[in-house]
Amino acid sequence: MGHRNWATALISFCIKLPITIVVVLFAVSNWKPVSMELWPLPGALDAPLSLIFLLAVVAGFILGAVIAWSGELGHKMRANRAEKRADDLERELAVMRIREEEIRAQVPASPKRPALVDKRAS
Repeated sequence: MGHRNWATALISFCIKLPITIVVVLFAVSNWKPVSMELWPLPGALDAPLSLIFLLAVVAGFILGAVIAWSGELGHKMRANRAEKRADDLERELAVMRIREEEIRAQVPASPKRPALVDKRAS
């Protein structure tokens, strides 16, 4: 992770602290077991409500991360292709500059350039 300034860290802390407090208070307050049934599956799961809630939050977080990652994947692939193409073009430009210098070294330098003649004045 890159360098974060103190203002960003303070804002992040001010957002995360209340959320953490609410989650901890919810977990401590809801230890009674509840029965959870999933319709197509037989049977029921008896677990504390806070555990079921936290598992649902974690599952939602993982699902959201996978969706966000899959959305970024196309952009990252396109950016990688563009970066590779830019590197190839920079290498090609360097080769062309070397060739230009070689050609210029082979051409004898003329002492005088021919004068430009304005044909309209004649």
